[in-house]
Amino acid sequence: MVGTGMRSQAAGDERAKLFRGGISMLVLGAILWPLRENWRSQPRDGFPLSYYPMFTARRGRRVAVTYIRGVDAAGGEHLLPYLCVGNGGLNQVRRQINRRIREGQASEVCRCAAIWLASPAGGSVPPVVRVELVTGRFRLADYYAGRLTPIDCQVVASLPIGTALPIAVVTPTLPALASDGMGAMVVTPGLEWVV
Repeated sequence: MVGTGMRSQAAGDERAKLFRGGISMLVLGAILWPLRENWRSQPRDGFPLSYYPMFTARRGRRVAVTYIRGVDAAGGEHLLPYLCVGNGGLNQVRRQINRRIREGQASEVCRCAAIWLASPAGGSVPPVVRVELVTGRFRLADYYAGRLTPIDCQVVASLPIGTALPIAVVTPTLPALASDGMGAMVVTPGLEWVV
């Protein structure tokens, strides 16, 4: 009787090992499954087994970036933080700016930056006479080597800073558009663009 109990326990241990091995093989297969996309001419991304194209997509040697800058009376350029035109993360604000440009409302972005410059938060920026929304092309190898100047720049919108800014300035935020799937966007009701 003792031999039978040991054999059934050994068989149970063997079944448990096979079960754990099978589960391990399934998990390993699920992890490796997206690798088949490497050999497709048109790889596809899908949830939950993602090919992660944001990491694997071919990138060019140059990249175009749209950003906001202030220009002082001597022609010097001062980069303005993305927070001067919106609340939220960098990518969320960047998408809002790009959407405004596509909709022909780039001047609204400049007005928002001008309002921010007139607020206490904008006091750390040297005095500027003009706000510009520009698209600069950068050579990535040069940029990561510390040469931060763009190859070329195209001014998308420009706004001279006048004296018609409101006395009581609220935190500027681009009015939210329809959600782009990136979560809730902040709306500042009653914000008037007076510049």
